[in-house]
Amino acid sequence: MGCVGSKQPVDDGAQPQSGTGSPPVAQGQVKNDGASVGKAELTTTTDVAQVDDGDLDDDDEPQKQAALGKKGLGILRKNFCRTCAAQQQSAKNDASSQNDARSIKRVLVVIDVQDGYDSEFIASLPADVGGSLGFIQDEHAVKASYELGSRALITAFEPGSEPKISYNKGWNKGLPGEAMDTVAARAVTEIQSGEYELIVFTTDYLERSGAEELGVFPLDKTPWSDPTKPVALVGYDKYLTIAAGCPGVDISRRIREKLPDVTSANGKEGTANGTPALYLRKQVDDAFDEDREASERTGGAAWLDDVDVDDDGLPRADAQTLLQQLSARGYGPAEGTQLSFVGVVTNRCVASSLLHAATLGYRTRCLMGGCRAANAAAHEKGLAMIREKGGDGVEMVE
Repeated sequence: MGCVGSKQPVDDGAQPQSGTGSPPVAQGQVKNDGASVGKAELTTTTDVAQVDDGDLDDDDEPQKQAALGKKGLGILRKNFCRTCAAQQQSAKNDASSQNDARSIKRVLVVIDVQDGYDSEFIASLPADVGGSLGFIQDEHAVKASYELGSRALITAFEPGSEPKISYNKGWNKGLPGEAMDTVAARAVTEIQSGEYELIVFTTDYLERSGAEELGVFPLDKTPWSDPTKPVALVGYDKYLTIAAGCPGVDISRRIREKLPDVTSANGKEGTANGTPALYLRKQVDDAFDEDREASERTGGAAWLDDVDVDDDGLPRADAQTLLQQLSARGYGPAEGTQLSFVGVVTNRCVASSLLHAATLGYRTRCLMGGCRAANAAAHEKGLAMIREKGGDGVEMVE
């Protein structure tokens, strides 16, 4: 997460000020007097379903990773897919040796199937709502520019002279409705099957506007490796609907319409079609993340940084990892627990969470028909990653 202990400036109409920290990165379009000065690929208006997920979202660009700690759009790009298959197979074998099929405890894990990633939901919002299709496609005045590294104020623009940026990055328009419908339908079918003892829903849930972490938009072509690169700082609620207090944080309406007891709005505990359910808020690809933050806002204590955050999307003293929460409910790896995964997107959050679970000793299943990504190529890339890194430790199920 970003540098803590000081508030960072935000380009949403507030007076410019200097600041410090390293907020997550988000790419955008930059225009001044009608001329584009951003990256060429960012001027496309092609629907996200028709482009590769790397075309509009290059948060994995090496220079940017080095400059910003791999953070983008508020979700930490910590991909557990780099872990070798041998480790996962060994962990899986260790757990399997203690249990047989008759003692398996089955848990369904639904990864990030929420309104904020649904293109049809995003398009349905009024154009004056931050993160809506109309809002992100509009042009917005930049009040001030800041240095990428220090967050020192470079220029406070005079009214009428401000450069304009679009918040449309392609991927933040959401996944195609057909893809979301497919994933939601599979999740509902699995939940209604009665085969699972527990349902886990994860949702991406970023810091509330005015907190310390902000999106970074480039204002010229200066390399990301240059700490003096001029950038605009923008609150998550301006270009996404998955920050605290925003309309896209709840479980997908496509699921909630079929299963009325499903919602993340009532806290961590709930039900799904009468089955016990656990809801986990996160700000990282990997739902099993366990990194901690020790800072001014945590009083110097080491609190979990990116999972189990509070209502404002901030770290809290009594937060628990997903492993801790599952184990406390009797669904640890040693109890013969099998985790079956559905969700979005296959090549990021699904793959990262599943493979981390495998290294922890969980039996894992990827329900391929219940996973989707920005397009078919990205989905297949994710499945190939799971097969390669998971090896025999992951069961691939259609």
